[in-house]
Amino acid sequence: MKKNYKRGYVYVLSFILTIFMMSGVAFAGDINSPLEKKSSSIKWNGHASFTITNGKGTRIVTDPFGDGIGYKVQELYAEIATVSHDHFDHNYLESIKSNFTAIRERGKFKINGIKIKGTKTYHDTESGSQRGENTVYTYNIDGVNLCHLGDLGHELSKEQIESIGKVDILMIPVGGLYTIDGEVAAKVVSQLNPKVVIPMHYQTEVLVPEFGKLSKVDNFIEKMNNWQVVKVDTFTFNKSEITKSKEKKIVVLNFNK
Repeated sequence: MKKNYKRGYVYVLSFILTIFMMSGVAFAGDINSPLEKKSSSIKWNGHASFTITNGKGTRIVTDPFGDGIGYKVQELYAEIATVSHDHFDHNYLESIKSNFTAIRERGKFKINGIKIKGTKTYHDTESGSQRGENTVYTYNIDGVNLCHLGDLGHELSKEQIESIGKVDILMIPVGGLYTIDGEVAAKVVSQLNPKVVIPMHYQTEVLVPEFGKLSKVDNFIEKMNNWQVVKVDTFTFNKSEITKSKEKKIVVLNFNK
């Protein structure tokens, strides 16, 4: 009788342990599920240069700048780099120290699973006769549509808006002089209707006088009524948060010193 009792006890105990271990495996599988991706991020290197990192760790550097504008030329690392136009403060690919694919053209691209599109625009209001052409790049980062306007110099046409498509996060120049200023930037924001706006290419304490006097970011913010202003070192995001959010945010990033 005792032997049968012990045998039954061992059987029940083994069964419970097996179920517990299977539950643990299932739980671990849920944690590592591809649906639970890490957040993507945007870090400002200064001027019009950002490092965008998706949930898998793939990095994109936009418009890397060369020496002579005041910002420290950094050692950057990326798998992809985009250049909006060939001016020294936007095309210094030598600052990227890793192996990468450079995109300087218009059209559609897919690199490391990231969809990128380049749309033709201009660096001025005279169809490029003053400062040349400019390429606006859009990136689909883990289901979120990012747009980098480069040195856009004008309001967008209907055709350009259609080419750019839906925008969730917009990186926009606001300093004037060489690009659109705060007033025109506010109009372009209305044209593209993003949920998050990240200003760039404006006057900071490190921009040298020889480069020219740009407007400060505050001039742009004053034009943006009912937008929440957030100041952070790095902006993190994911599709769920962007989709659910009903707030319109201006994210002022601290540049990477």
